[in-house]
Amino acid sequence: MTEKDLLISWLNDAHGMENALIKVLDHQVKDAQDFPHVQAKLEQHLEQTRRHAEMVKGCIETLGGKTSTIKTGMATLFGQMQAISTGPAKDEMVKNALADYAAENFEIASYTALIRAAEDLNDQQTAAVCQQIRQEEEEMARWLQQNLPTLVQQTLKAVTTR
Repeated sequence: MTEKDLLISWLNDAHGMENALIKVLDHQVKDAQDFPHVQAKLEQHLEQTRRHAEMVKGCIETLGGKTSTIKTGMATLFGQMQAISTGPAKDEMVKNALADYAAENFEIASYTALIRAAEDLNDQQTAAVCQQIRQEEEEMARWLQQNLPTLVQQTLKAVTTR
């Protein structure tokens, strides 16, 4: 395996990760119907995530690779399972936010590694794409961190008024 092959493999991991998160976010947008500000942010991030998947796919193809059907399929299945795992919970918004915060930080770490690999291989185009995606993931992680306390308060209030 060459260094370029390894970069393509890691990009395929990122592509699969983005596709899994599309399924999760799609479900969470529906879950957030009683929280309009959260729903709006999730809808925005869902569109970003769809775009991220396409951007990563473009990097893979530019490098002469193909997206991995197996990795994408497994990630999508995982995303579907994760999306339904909090559905019946009364505290699903808090659980979703916690899972999303963890996922965003995992994505930040993944794109940090991809940026380094692309730079080491003198692939400035892939590095730039990954930097753009990482910035958007960092912004979403900050938003989640800032809004989690409010979600916790709203959830506690909803439980005590029932």
